[in-house]
Order: sequence, then structure tokens, then C-alpha cells
Amino acid sequence: MMNLILKIRIWITFLKNKDSLPAKSKLINPKMEYEGMSGAFIWEDEGLWEVRNHHLTDAFKYVIHHRMKLVVGPKKDFGAVRSSAFDKEIFEMAKKYFPNWIGFDELRCSYNPELADRIIRIKKVADWRFQKLLNK
Repeated sequence: MMNLILKIRIWITFLKNKDSLPAKSKLINPKMEYEGMSGAFIWEDEGLWEVRNHHLTDAFKYVIHHRMKLVVGPKKDFGAVRSSAFDKEIFEMAKKYFPNWIGFDELRCSYNPELADRIIRIKKVADWRFQKLLNK
């Protein structure tokens, strides 16, 4: 029941903000950055950190987490924000409402061994830093 209510809230958020995210990059070589709430990565040109609507950024944590799993491949499991099936459903829903979003570019949603290694290394460091912070 909770998943259904959350899905409806996300659907309404996507509907209200349809096509509001950038479709093209203004940067030549955008940096990939770690996003702590989802435990995933975004590129600086995707417009997610510039969005003033916290409901939209909150909904996209499922999207970018699922996308990270697509990039690193099935051999690495970073868990899920909610569940793998839920994250995937929200990812597919987002593709319907933001079909031209730069974050859905094939290069950012496909397995890439070089990028996967980089993500794994950055994630390990981020997790280590978080644990270090908790132990203080």
C-alpha cells in the first residue's frame, strides 16, 4: 500500500514537472558527482541539483539509483533505494515524462566498464568517509 501511495505521489510530481529538465548539455565535459541521498551519481549538467522542487529531486533518487545499476552492470549490486523493481518502475515512469532529459542519454544509461570501475571506486571512498564520520 505504501509503495502505491508513493508511486502516485511521484507520478503527480512527474506530471507537474514534465519536460522541465535539460535536454542538452551546455558543458563540453561535464563532471560526474556522487549524490548522497540515493547513493548514486549524476552529471553536473543534468539539472537535478538546480531544481528548486524538492519533490522532483526526491523522486529522481530512484531514477538515478536504477540508472547507476544499468551503468555498472548486473555483477555489482548496490541494493536499491526502495526495491529493485520499484526503482525500475520509477525509472520507466520518468522516461515517459522526461523523454529528452540528458540523463537518459544512452551513454549514461548503458553498461560501461570504464565508468563502472570509476563509480565503484568513488562509491567505496564515499562509503568509507561516511563511516568515518559516523565513528567520530
